[in-house]
Amino acid sequence: MCDQSGAERVGEIIETSTVGFVAECDELHCLPPLGSLVRVRGAEGEVIYAVVTYGETGSIDPGRRVVRRGSADLRDQAIYQRNPELRHVLRSVFSAAAIAYRRGDRLSYLLPPLPPPLHFSVERVSLPEAQEVTDQPRYFAILAQYRGEIPADQLLAAHARYLYDVRQSDRDWLERAARELARIFKHDYDRLVPLLEALDPDLA
Repeated sequence: MCDQSGAERVGEIIETSTVGFVAECDELHCLPPLGSLVRVRGAEGEVIYAVVTYGETGSIDPGRRVVRRGSADLRDQAIYQRNPELRHVLRSVFSAAAIAYRRGDRLSYLLPPLPPPLHFSVERVSLPEAQEVTDQPRYFAILAQYRGEIPADQLLAAHARYLYDVRQSDRDWLERAARELARIFKHDYDRLVPLLEALDPDLA
């Protein structure tokens, strides 16, 4: 249903704040993966990088519940083919937490000075750019403080696992990520071990 290899733009900001934003996808069900990296232009032209923290698909009208359309003989993709109007009454949205921003040649692992503007485009981050931004996982501390729809530990694990796969099983990066997690959770062994196991059971 969704081609993730297409254009860079994945959606448009519909809610925004200093700590992150909510975006509506350009195509139904075309959500960026949990923990993946996206970017958006800031109010002063800087590039803001954010980690996808949550996604959902539901009715455009929050007061109207989605009802079943399928049956034993009509299911999955066939439902959308039989009911083309669904693409106009449903929407997919996702939230993302800001972790860094770039102004000129300088990359800062801080929250942006201003929220990105409403209706600005949210884009996928290319592999080389994602590798550069996440090479030093010092921003893990920001994600460790995340408060949202899913636990911060689950978000950290999803993000680290996503990056490990994107970086084609880069063991050097994996060890840097593990050391950063160990630093952040040095006084909380019960949280650290499941995170290390999510990255690689051999690290725990």
